[in-house]
Amino acid sequence: MNRIALLSAAILACFICQAKPTTPRTATQRAVQEAETSGPLSESVWGICAVTMRGDTLAWLNAQRRMVPASNMKLITTGAALLTFGGGYTFKTTFATDGEVADSVLNGNLYIIGGGDPMIGNLFSYLPRRETTFSKWHKILKDKGIKQINGDIVGDGTYFSGERRHTDWSTEDLRTRDGVVPSGLTWRGRMQDTIPDGPYPAALHFLEWLEGSSEIEVSGTAREGHADSLEVLGTLPSVPLRSIVRTANCQSDNFIAETLIKALGKRLNGNDGYTQSVSALHRALSPVGMMGPSGGMSFADGSGLSRKNYVSPSFMVRYLKAMAGSKVYKDFLASLPKAGEKGTTLERRLPGADAALKDRIRMKSGSMNGVRCFSGYILSGDGNPSRTIVFSLFSNNAVGSNAQVYPVLDGIIRTLAQENR
Repeated sequence: MNRIALLSAAILACFICQAKPTTPRTATQRAVQEAETSGPLSESVWGICAVTMRGDTLAWLNAQRRMVPASNMKLITTGAALLTFGGGYTFKTTFATDGEVADSVLNGNLYIIGGGDPMIGNLFSYLPRRETTFSKWHKILKDKGIKQINGDIVGDGTYFSGERRHTDWSTEDLRTRDGVVPSGLTWRGRMQDTIPDGPYPAALHFLEWLEGSSEIEVSGTAREGHADSLEVLGTLPSVPLRSIVRTANCQSDNFIAETLIKALGKRLNGNDGYTQSVSALHRALSPVGMMGPSGGMSFADGSGLSRKNYVSPSFMVRYLKAMAGSKVYKDFLASLPKAGEKGTTLERRLPGADAALKDRIRMKSGSMNGVRCFSGYILSGDGNPSRTIVFSLFSNNAVGSNAQVYPVLDGIIRTLAQENR
């Protein structure tokens, strides 16, 4: 099926999820109705919308009810970033000075000017190793022949100038590294690190690394600052956006998602405050026809930490359908982990299911207190794109434990995957 035909099928399926269809006669719908009347979901607020690319409705329950998506919000943020910047986009970190280099000596301060790269630090194992990052930074200086710095190491995070705290986030989140709003330069430190994340730790850790390497002497200290009219010494790109987006979705990384929504605000509205960034998120969806008012959505942040995000399962399915017909679908699909994939948030999903079935399920999880969500694609067993299933399964206000709720959700998804085996 070519892209035009695929997009036409997606549009058809979108209309199906906008108006309530006749109750489907599928095994999945029977499983949904059973879960609605008994079990841990029966007293919660939950819903599902599942359709094929060719327009068949496979499951429907409360599909137009707006609910808290938790980290399923990252699907929207990462997709919007890919649509706006492209998968090959990179964030830039620039090294500059307010002095000059003479006889292997930098007489002046070294400025590390962040461009929003969210992959700097040692908080998680999936971030580049400290040695890898600082070796690249050191090479910028080495290539300029610098062996001594008569000045300070200055971290500049002013590339992003909006709020450093989100007013909607809970106090519990603000006490963790998850509750950090990105600056232009942020060292993502480990939990036991007493230094708050931001530009200063980036400068401090690099200074300590230089002092330990014994290759470059620094007479000054580390600090945070900004200056104009600097001489650029070199620039380093981040890994491509397609890789960053995959990390965000596979690891459910809140910091990356907040970086992306701020980058959208800066690019599309010239301002990375949350009001402007949320507005930019709406604008970023226009290439796939998802711009404009909709009763199925309300955005507050990029990660899903806010409980003021409201999305309906039918909206999520329409969005995922639209992304399937977009020019960035390959990168978007590749960013989603497979059910049971090791080292991701889906590692424990669908236990006992055979590998072939789990390999066809590409989805994003979302969870917070009382919220469990899954949205994504189930590729067809025969490889026919028109039989790909797009689904969104939201559960809010669930009082059951994970041990009670997850087996029900896993069972519905597993039954759904049997519909196009």
